[in-house]
Amino acid sequence: MTKAHIVNHTHWDREWYFTSADSLVLSEQLFTEVIEELLAHPEATFVLDGQISILDDYMTLHPDKLEAIRQLVADKQLFIGPWYTQTDAFFTQGESILRNAMIGIFDSKKYGDYLPIGYLPDTFGFNAQIPTLLNQVGFKSLIFWRGIDLGTQVTSPYFKWRGLAENREVTAINMPHGYGTGMLLEASSAFAEGRLDPAIDFIAERSQTEEVLIPSGNDQLNIIHDFSDKIAGLNEIGQHDYQMSTYQDFIAYVETLPELEQYQGEFREPKLARVHKTIGSSRMNIKVANYHMEQKLLKRIEPLLVIAKACGINISERLLMLIWKKVLEGQAHDSLAGCVSDAVAEDIMHRMKEANEMADSIENTIVKKIADDLALTDKEVIIFNTELTVFNGYKTITVITETKDIQFVNHRDATIIAEEFVAARDNIMQETPNGNIFIQEPGYFILKVRIAVELPALGYKVIEFANAEKELQTIVPTEAKQIGNENYTLVFENKQLNLHLASGKIIEHVIQLEDIGNNGDTYDFSPLENEQALLLGFDHARVEESPTFSRLILTATYQLPLNLEQRIDTQETGEVAVELTIELATGSSIIQSALRVNNQVDSHRLRVLFQTDIANEQSIASLPFGFVTRENRDVPDWEKNYVERPVNIEPLDKSVSMSDEENVFTVLTKGIKEYEVSRHQICVTLLATTGQLGKPDLLYRPGRASGDTTKRVHVFIPTEESQLRGEHCFEFGFHVAEAAFDEQNTAELAAAYEQENIDYQHQTLNFFLHRIDNKIQKSERLLNLAQRLEIIRFPDNTLVTACHPSYYDADSWIVRVQNPTKTTFPLDTSTLDLSKVIVVNAIETRQEQNFEVPAYDSLTLKIKF
Repeated sequence: MTKAHIVNHTHWDREWYFTSADSLVLSEQLFTEVIEELLAHPEATFVLDGQISILDDYMTLHPDKLEAIRQLVADKQLFIGPWYTQTDAFFTQGESILRNAMIGIFDSKKYGDYLPIGYLPDTFGFNAQIPTLLNQVGFKSLIFWRGIDLGTQVTSPYFKWRGLAENREVTAINMPHGYGTGMLLEASSAFAEGRLDPAIDFIAERSQTEEVLIPSGNDQLNIIHDFSDKIAGLNEIGQHDYQMSTYQDFIAYVETLPELEQYQGEFREPKLARVHKTIGSSRMNIKVANYHMEQKLLKRIEPLLVIAKACGINISERLLMLIWKKVLEGQAHDSLAGCVSDAVAEDIMHRMKEANEMADSIENTIVKKIADDLALTDKEVIIFNTELTVFNGYKTITVITETKDIQFVNHRDATIIAEEFVAARDNIMQETPNGNIFIQEPGYFILKVRIAVELPALGYKVIEFANAEKELQTIVPTEAKQIGNENYTLVFENKQLNLHLASGKIIEHVIQLEDIGNNGDTYDFSPLENEQALLLGFDHARVEESPTFSRLILTATYQLPLNLEQRIDTQETGEVAVELTIELATGSSIIQSALRVNNQVDSHRLRVLFQTDIANEQSIASLPFGFVTRENRDVPDWEKNYVERPVNIEPLDKSVSMSDEENVFTVLTKGIKEYEVSRHQICVTLLATTGQLGKPDLLYRPGRASGDTTKRVHVFIPTEESQLRGEHCFEFGFHVAEAAFDEQNTAELAAAYEQENIDYQHQTLNFFLHRIDNKIQKSERLLNLAQRLEIIRFPDNTLVTACHPSYYDADSWIVRVQNPTKTTFPLDTSTLDLSKVIVVNAIETRQEQNFEVPAYDSLTLKIKF
């Protein structure tokens, strides 16, 4: 007889094929019943899906329930948090996963204690650093479902899972049959014999334990009423010992077991459950928008808030949290993956828009208030550095001026790389103390200037320009068909792009495009049977050059089958126009690129192919605080053992590399999250469009449709917006070297590729270059700021992943330094006042005062201003 710990819960998709508004209506009824049932049955417990956002939503309707909820939490009947939303684990950045827990825990505390478990019951697989991230927020255990291969990766569903570093681990509890194992619980022989006991037997056989976990709940399911009576009834019928329990009690039991198995690596196997291995390219507009919002918060807004506080400008951290919440709501596993209805996708993008507007307004407020206090003239520009290392290189700044006849004082290396002229306007009203007058407003230029500058670490510097006798140097068109620097020459000839290295080595067809039909849905790409992919080149090239910077612009227009039906008879076509802009700067080892795509065809996958000339099928992809190495594999007769085809299409965080002992080819991306290594190529997916939420019987995923659409009385849900017709821009870079792969160097390349440009000019020609510029009031209190500020300085190779105000102490701020290598190193603290520094974890709990940055991990510091 096996003891079954039965835990009552609900899995609450905040949005899916229904919207968050629908979910709120559902929760108003269901959560009220949960509270009433728990109050009536003090022995009962209930898990509210491990995310606090759904309870916060409910509380907007029922603030009167606060005391009852606090009491149920205190009595350990209702378990809330710890996450803000049920996070994705592959397509979010590690810092976003940490923010999800940080904000979830912060918000949970107003109700009492939070569930101290990394509870992620439906996430579509897990990156190999989840144990490290969970440890960073104080979690020592994880409960999950998807991605595991029992019998291959581990034998038992109960084991120790280590991150890339051996000192980071969690007690892992897998639910082999999912979070709905004990759903529809009732005291009947049919339930015991048909659903419950077979699951217990399956788990007990593999775990070889006397006790097993049975979660009892499902999507949007209510609390089980009279739970204790039903458990008592089951004990009279079934063959096992059934007990009401909690996740904490079961984890406590597992941690008493001797010699638990240990596992290190990712969970991405579609063995017992679908992980949707190709969902990384579904609704790419959401993934790209999410990346840019993450970057704006991590690289601009959070460090700018630290700079603002250091300058005496106070902006509430609650505003920052509100922006993060709007982003995190779109990082729930269904939402960010893209397997949602069109209405939900529209909601996600609208929240991103709101988050972006608030972030821009915070930035506008900070930079303008600093410029106001400095009393800058219209010929001065303040440039910010939000990195914690000195910047010495090129920044792109925006300058508004009536003439291009200017020069920068003490900064001779400056080039106009883009310009817009705004014509003069007549009869424009100007408000004066003597009344309104009407004037002619002069014309002016909006210039993008690439300028060589050295900037202090985490601070700013003011530069100035003056009128000159000739125009500032400008990038100009040439007749050439190639660009180059000390490291590379890119040559477009015979309609192919070739890369010449400084050593003389040539990589032909270094970039091409590939198109194929997509018979899949928003969960998975799946090709038509026997269709061959189309290889696409470029037709035309033009070059723009300056002494230190050049562009190669390639264009083409393709006539492709209009939809899936036309893929078969190829009669009607549609147009896909592309423009690839490749930029190369003096001294740079990164070739930066942006591909603009005007997509006017349906149901297809578009990829960019990087020819590496490296003869292996192994890839090295980045993930939080490290890298994962993957080997391609061919699985014959996969249908016998897998619920979807185990394709070699994989996720990446910020980079993916191919390497041998003498060569490395690294692709860097901005929001592009899916790749495949094949035939000496790195194939990066740009679009995989479709018109259905879920479809059955796919070539890569036979059987039922994902997304409930083939359940009884359900229907297929069209998603025309996931065809992504219209214009898109995809940014990526690449680095090629005749050297072996190096973790530190690759992480530094990714950090350099993500450098932000933040500047401000106190000009009077256009108050709408920044949206709320003319509404930000000048502070009466002078801050007495200097024209140069440096708050802190770390050595040049220091990799900082977070710099933000403390969530708990108004006089402190947080720095997180990462180590993506296998070797622990001591942090250089020579520039720190150690009396103001303590070592903490991500939720600001004090840790041992040790300034070493562990291998494949990070070190978090809390610093007083």
